Amino acid sequence: MSEWVSTRTEGDVCVVTIDNPPVNAFHPRVAEALIETFDELDRRKPKPRAVVLTGAGRYFMAGGDIRFFQTLDDISAERYARRIQICQEILLHFEAPVIVALNGSALGGGCELMMACDIRVASEDAVFGQPEVTLGVIPGAGGTQNLPRLVPIGTAKKLLFTGDRISAAEALRIGLVDQVVPATAVMDEAMALAQRIAKNAPLAVAAAKRAVNLGVELNLSEALRLEARLLGELFRSHDVKEGIAAFIEKRTADFRGK
Repeated sequence: MSEWVSTRTEGDVCVVTIDNPPVNAFHPRVAEALIETFDELDRRKPKPRAVVLTGAGRYFMAGGDIRFFQTLDDISAERYARRIQICQEILLHFEAPVIVALNGSALGGGCELMMACDIRVASEDAVFGQPEVTLGVIPGAGGTQNLPRLVPIGTAKKLLFTGDRISAAEALRIGLVDQVVPATAVMDEAMALAQRIAKNAPLAVAAAKRAVNLGVELNLSEALRLEARLLGELFRSHDVKEGIAAFIEKRTADFRGK
């Protein structure tokens, strides 16, 4: 795909790997490569039914490119943050679920990138944190907004105000990651989860993702109306008829994503 991001496909699952040695720093070129990659995946026929995002080497992503920060002023820093945020938004709104396989530490921009994914599977030796205040800045890729949406607000503020780093076990305890496994099992676990998801009706999975991601921003009454609308739309699909018929006939459904 590019010198910064590569892809490979296994059945209905696409693996996207960030490769910016030595620590996969979140340079703008990496963000642009991710944007281009997910745009291309969205145009594929057929589209992947699940995506696993990971990093090459020992790190998922150790943060932003600090040397690049030296080139920024107030105007270019804001422009940089907005472009990085677009990368996160693409993951959030990508139709298929994005599972992040955290093969190593996710700090700063890496922590922000993983929070934009749907499900987080972490190596037991991974480390997490938003250390931006120790550099005199704040997170600019969604950290101040997504962190308090995943963990208790006081816990989020503690991490943001101190810049502390936490272990995978602590990240699991507070809800920052969803599963912690031995380092050698991270990709296997993420792929197994992605393959389980990919067996289900892709339109239904996409609707469930949309219902959750949009619904949490609405009041309960509006969110329930959204859920009902998305359910109704699915009844126009082939997959609903196929899923119900397969259940009644006691056979495996042949979902086609249409």
